[in-house]
Amino acid sequence: MSEKFPEKWFRPLYGHPCWGIEYGRQTNLSINFGKPSLEIREPFVTESQSQVVRELASRRLVTVRGEWWLWLWCCYWKLTLNEETLATGSSSARRTKKAMSRLSGQKIVSLSVNEKTGFSGFEFDLGCQLSCRRFERDSEERLWSLYRPNGYVLSVHGNGTYCHQRSTDSELQRNPIGDVGR
Repeated sequence: MSEKFPEKWFRPLYGHPCWGIEYGRQTNLSINFGKPSLEIREPFVTESQSQVVRELASRRLVTVRGEWWLWLWCCYWKLTLNEETLATGSSSARRTKKAMSRLSGQKIVSLSVNEKTGFSGFEFDLGCQLSCRRFERDSEERLWSLYRPNGYVLSVHGNGTYCHQRSTDSELQRNPIGDVGR
């Protein structure tokens, strides 16, 4: 019996508590799972004409990441608890921070993905539900990506496609969500 998308790649994440949740208007929503580790990017020389880019490149960047990192990107998202909306991507910073503190520590227990639109629902053990959907009807943008410990990234797109490939691969290999397990 074949597994349904995204169980095949997502199941090892079930039961892990989330932590290090960050939200920014430009970066959207970032959630860590599993053991933390440091990612260190050393300073480098860039040929960019931008002063800002050159300045950023000249710094060492240290980031704490989980074994698993979920990044919601080009999507509308909503966090609920017992059908009450705690926050959305357009909520105030204060409300969003309070909502993220309610989510922190909860264990992910299931994920559902609509095979036509990529609409996704993440369920957590203490009642939180995180949903995300595309901005526009005909969007091919990535809604979310799950960076896995083995170096692969699973991403879901607003046109009902997914990619599962190494994070170092430059060209996306999109596949219809409905084709998984057939």
